[in-house]
Amino acid sequence: MMKTIALIVLIILNAELSFTQNTKLLFTNSGTITFRSESQQELINSTSEDMRGLINPIHKTFAFKVTIRTFKGFNSALQQEHFNEKFLESDKYPEASFIGKIIEDVDFKTDGNYEIRAKGKLWIHGKEEERIIKSKIQINKGKFTIESHFSVLLSDFNIKVPKVVHEKVASEINVEIKAVMQRKSDN
Repeated sequence: MMKTIALIVLIILNAELSFTQNTKLLFTNSGTITFRSESQQELINSTSEDMRGLINPIHKTFAFKVTIRTFKGFNSALQQEHFNEKFLESDKYPEASFIGKIIEDVDFKTDGNYEIRAKGKLWIHGKEEERIIKSKIQINKGKFTIESHFSVLLSDFNIKVPKVVHEKVASEINVEIKAVMQRKSDN
């Protein structure tokens, strides 16, 4: 199932998409995802600047993904190793993704600030959860900036924290996303 999902995301993100003759897709290859685990004994912040994504403004569809091993900034190399090998099992589940549709109407041709809800499937650690994630889109002279803040419960994605470190890792992780999107014209 996860291989099928990964294939779909790969097709969406890597193919030269042509939904209509006049579609101008928005894309990013360098969006930023930061997560924060604030527990009784430790604060963990980690960031990836390798989020990739597409938005089709006409169909209001989107697909975003990040490779788990691209997260950096842990408190130690051992902590990063445990994140990849024990918690997220990034060899088995190398990517996280969010694919879906924008609920609100947004005029992507008009400058302004828009608050939207993105409804879709969030895949982390081989598990899928349907989510509605609130986001802000700022359009300014053809520049599209998307920001979002949400939380992830480790238990929703079967991410187990060993008892020996359970006071160092929060059960609810705060996530921040920021992406500057550019227009991509179909050929």
